[in-house]
Formats: sequence, C-alpha cells, structure tokens
Amino acid sequence: MTFFLRLALILGVCASLAIASAAQADSSRPNIILLISDDHDYEHFGFMGHPIAHTPTIDRLARQGTVFTTAHLPMSRCHPTLASLLSGRHPHQSGVYYNFKGPPLDETNSLPLLLKQAGYLTYCEGKYWEGDPRRMGFTHGAGKTAGSFVRKGQEALFEFLENAGEQPFFVWWAPMLPHTPHNPPQRHLKKFDATKFPIPDYLAPEQREEFLKKEHLSYAMEAWMDEGAGQLLARLEELGKDENTLIVFVIDNGWCNGLVSKGSPREKGVRTPVVFHWPGKAPKGKSSDALISTIDVTPTILDYAGVAVPDSYAGRSLRPMIEGEEDLAREALFEAIYPAFATESGAAPENDIYALSMRDRRWKYTLYLQDVRRSRNGDYLRIQSILTGYPTRDKGDEDLYDLQADPYEQHNLAADPGQQDRLTAMKAAALKWWRETGGGELDVGRKR
Repeated sequence: MTFFLRLALILGVCASLAIASAAQADSSRPNIILLISDDHDYEHFGFMGHPIAHTPTIDRLARQGTVFTTAHLPMSRCHPTLASLLSGRHPHQSGVYYNFKGPPLDETNSLPLLLKQAGYLTYCEGKYWEGDPRRMGFTHGAGKTAGSFVRKGQEALFEFLENAGEQPFFVWWAPMLPHTPHNPPQRHLKKFDATKFPIPDYLAPEQREEFLKKEHLSYAMEAWMDEGAGQLLARLEELGKDENTLIVFVIDNGWCNGLVSKGSPREKGVRTPVVFHWPGKAPKGKSSDALISTIDVTPTILDYAGVAVPDSYAGRSLRPMIEGEEDLAREALFEAIYPAFATESGAAPENDIYALSMRDRRWKYTLYLQDVRRSRNGDYLRIQSILTGYPTRDKGDEDLYDLQADPYEQHNLAADPGQQDRLTAMKAAALKWWRETGGGELDVGRKR
C-alpha cells in the first residue's frame, strides 16, 4: 500500500469519525417547539385549577412536565412580548415596546438566528410582526399567517416536520388563537354547559348574562387553540420525534371578561403560566409558584440547545430550577407598560411609557406616568376593560394591591396611611430597575 493510499484511508476514517461525532452531538440536542397562545386568561387551564376550561393538550404537557404558575410578561401586549421572546431583551431595550407605528426588531442575537447558526432548522408560522422571517433567522415557514394558521390547518408545518430528517429543529407556533374574531366551530361551543360556568363575585348582577356569553366564546376559542396544539403533538408522535423534543408553552398577553387586562399593568394582563415539557429531562409533575419572567424563556431554550446566551440578554436560564439544582426565583417582577401606538417613530420609550409596575410575592405596585382616560383609549392606549370600569388614572397616581388578600386587584391601598413606607420603597425599586436596565429619564409627575 502506497503512502498516499494509506494517508487517504486515514483521512477518510477521521472524516467518518467526525461525521459520526457531529451526528451524535446533534442527537443529544432537543428539537424545540415554542407554543404561544394569543390573548388567553392565565386561569383558563385545567392545570391551573379551572373547573370549566377545556385544555387537555396543555394540561397533559403540564402534568408530564414542569410548570411555573406565576410568570410575568415584560408587556401586556402581543408585539412587544413576541419581540422579547425573539430578542431576549425587555421592550425598552429592544426598542419594540408598541404594537403599531415603530421600527422592526433588530435581528442581532435573535433566538432563531442563534439556533440556525448552531445547526437548527427554524420554522415560523402564525403571529409574527417583524417582516421577512428569513431576516430574523427562520429558515422555513411563511410567518404572518396569524389569521389562517391552525384555524385553516397546519399542513405546511407538518410537511416541514416530515422532511426535517435528523437535523434538530425549532418551531415558532403562534396561531391567532384564542384571539378575536371569536368565531369558534360548533364542536367547541358544544363542549360547555353555560349553566355551570363560575361567575365571579365582582360582577354586577346586570352583567352576568353578557358575561356568560363572552366566557362561552372564550372557552371555545381556547379549546380551539388547544386542539391545534394536540394535532401538532400527535404528528410529532407519529414521526417518532416526541421523545427528543422540548416543548415550551406561554401566553403572549392576558385577556379577561370582567377585569382590566390586555394593555394594562394588572395581573390579568401580564401574568402567564410557563410550561416546559421534555420526556425524561424536565421533571414530570413538578409545579412551582416561584416568581419568574418570560424574559427567562429565551435563554432557557438556548441553554438546552447548547448555545451560549449572549450578554445582551436580560433574562437567565431556568434550567437549574427545572432540574432542581438551584433556586433562581426572582424577588420581584417589573414591567414598563406602553400604549398600543408609539410616538416619535418608536425612538423614545421613556416618552411613551404610561405605567411602571412591579410585584413581589404578595404586593403589586404601579406608578402612572401619563393620564389614563377612556377618551384616549381607541387610537392610543387600547386598554382592555370588558364588563368592568375603565381604569382612569391621573399622571402621578399610584396603585397598591395586596395580592394575597385581593388577587383580582379590586381594592387600591395606595392612600392607606399604614402603607406609605411600602409605597415609597416599591416606587424606588421600580425606578431603580428602570434605570439599571437602560431606561431613559422619566417624568414621574406629581409627588405624594
């Protein structure tokens, strides 16, 4: 055997070993699916204890995985929340803090781009605000199909899964469900008996009939979302890809009939459960009420994918908490809340912010930085207040709620003389968070 032939054989063996090693490394990385529900009441799940909600798919993921029941979104509106999941940054850091009239998100260090660079196929379908999904790092999927995805099927996604082969994939699954229009198929409406719907005490008697109608539609739309997720999981199982797939579930913003929610700093606007499901990896049946932020979801996904988390990210991986190695629960959660429309082309979040909010394990505080009026709602604020009074506030006003005694934020304690020290401390903490995370100078309004 000549020297060159021996050399060729050696090089060939080395190449084969390298390919085998790479394949082995790929097989150890999970496929990842990010399920995003759109306009969903955080309590409307079986696993959250709701007696009526029909969400068997998400309930199964929760039972067989790890659940964080008390997470906050960085903003109570879909566009900034979705941008935070893509960028790993708070809305005032990424520049996307509005739904309308602002620049697109910068793709630098975006989640799909980092996963693509790490060898993942990346697929986008449903609600997506950032223009061409290829720019953000998605290799497949149409994006911008919010109105039709799942409502009219998801065959393109199933075809992608069938053709993915052994390459790991990431799927951005974001149907416009249970978002309006609330036009569920009869099969979902028939699942519910309106005579058994729980009616909250805070509703006035004259509101109850309309409440039952709206709740019926909400339950049916949520069931439609859950059915779509179930179809996706069934296809994964058929393809034998379910065992090595990390599934993450989150809501993009809240929705509520009878309480102030979407577009507001209230819990019904900013709170979501977060579910992590990966057979044999995410502990089965584990539930935690530790405070976390959805800003932590993106670094957690990267951690499980074996991708370094960029310094620009504001969150931290929850993997140690999921696997029981370390308690990374936050002492407090913070949000800057904005109108739906940006002014000055979205260049100055400190000018557009209308509320700065925080909560700890028990207490919820909000400082208002603009006047909040119903007259400003339709084409500017867009705060959702279905079957409830509008949350009118003056610039400089404050809210303080004891969430332990008053989880639905009905009794504002800001004027209570016994709470002034707490109010001062929480205001200082919220302003400190804003400054330390890069927020610009705020006009905090009148003094107490």
